[in-house]
Amino acid sequence: MLSAKPTTSLRRDVFVLSALSSLLLFAHFLMGNGYGFHRDELQFLDDARHLQWGFVAYPPMTSFFGRVAIALFGISVQAFRLPAAIVNAVSLVLAGLMARELGGGRAAQVGTLLLSFPLALTISSLMQYVTFDMLAWSVLILSTAHVLRTGDERFWMGAGLGVGLGVLSKYAIAFPLASLLAGIVLLPSQRRHLKSWWFWMGALVAVVVAAPNLIWLARHHFITLQMEHYVHVRDVRIGRAKGFFTDQIRFTMFGLPFAVGGLIALLRSSRFRLMSAFYLGPIVLLALAKGRGYYMLPAYPLVYAAGAVGLESWLAGRAAFRHAKAVRGTVYVAVVAAVLLEVGAVAWATLPIWRPGSAAWNWQMKNNDDLANEVGWPELVAEVAAARDGLPAAERANYAVLGENYGAAGAVALYGPKYGLPVPIATVNDFYDRGWGPFEPETLIIVGGRLEEESHFFESCSVAGMVHLPYDVRNEESVDHPQILVCHHLKEPWPAVWGRSRDFG
Repeated sequence: MLSAKPTTSLRRDVFVLSALSSLLLFAHFLMGNGYGFHRDELQFLDDARHLQWGFVAYPPMTSFFGRVAIALFGISVQAFRLPAAIVNAVSLVLAGLMARELGGGRAAQVGTLLLSFPLALTISSLMQYVTFDMLAWSVLILSTAHVLRTGDERFWMGAGLGVGLGVLSKYAIAFPLASLLAGIVLLPSQRRHLKSWWFWMGALVAVVVAAPNLIWLARHHFITLQMEHYVHVRDVRIGRAKGFFTDQIRFTMFGLPFAVGGLIALLRSSRFRLMSAFYLGPIVLLALAKGRGYYMLPAYPLVYAAGAVGLESWLAGRAAFRHAKAVRGTVYVAVVAAVLLEVGAVAWATLPIWRPGSAAWNWQMKNNDDLANEVGWPELVAEVAAARDGLPAAERANYAVLGENYGAAGAVALYGPKYGLPVPIATVNDFYDRGWGPFEPETLIIVGGRLEEESHFFESCSVAGMVHLPYDVRNEESVDHPQILVCHHLKEPWPAVWGRSRDFG
């Protein structure tokens, strides 16, 4: 049964939760540099060198923290991913505090953190916007829970901060926000919040925090909406949006009973019923919109918290029963064992912990596209450099390297200086806005393209090399477009071709 009053010291709770969440940082350092940068991280890394208040494919938060990481520690996979680990560790503390706001004691708080740990471990293995998205949801949810528990309307400003951070992180914050507003309107007992001065102050905080990105979007004609539409249609077409509900089972695993029980507990609670909107609203909206399963991950700490509090309350109510201590101990051991099993499964399938070439590593390469896309970028750039070395001396004076996707372009930008390669050009996302360089190249080395397609734009094209990845890893670069091309002389002027070449990815 959810309660309205915490029974433990806030200071001690934060200390215990922080100590446990630090295990995430330890795991991050154990993973070290992993297998290499992921293709998405290469784009974030390049955008970190060109900071602005927004980017075509996402808001600015991830690249901003990437810029901080490389400024402090230099460029390495481990350093670049450090902000993701730190932010997820903070989100774990907030998850535990959600249980506290729902009336949970130390056991419920620790249980919530442990149940959320596999989610955070998976998300922190890459530097991506889902990391900061979970933090934003957590701030919004925790602040709302505090308002409902204490009646202190000032904490709507904290909820507004969560929304603003969400806009700067990932626009999926619109789903919990819309769900919260719908819940307030639909539940008669909650409509009073709409009359609260602090509620509208929270809205103002959200607008102020998000304003720089919103202004950027307006100045760029809301191009991100075009990109989101393109990517969504592509994902639906190729089947990435399938299995939304089965993904929820796969992501939660042993935590599913807590998630179901927690949702029921929230719905049955007169004080905290509004909180159920943070799960029910997004899951319905995302299912209708054919969103991808992992978009729901930030909603699970809340239902885990409610489930953990409910279990703690149930056990406390049977304290006078015979063998109550044994039952309680058995339950706690079972929860810890289930979490450890889930962490093991997550590590086996999704973390870069195996020796390259080992049986487990080979299994990952065949079954996890994300990990396969962390392999081979330095080797790809070496092949590009070899193609450049094969050019006649006269052609090297006026050539450029074109990446047909952000992974290839980001890899050349990162590893190319070692070989004296120029800053790459590309037509995808924000690379497009940076143009074709200081001059109109006569010769292009193209990576990520196909000969039959590129030949339409140039007077001549030929295959100068092939992408060969270590251990014959099969990923997008080695399977879909392994050719490295050398093409000469555009058939039309550069401005004309560039003007109609913008691409999204």
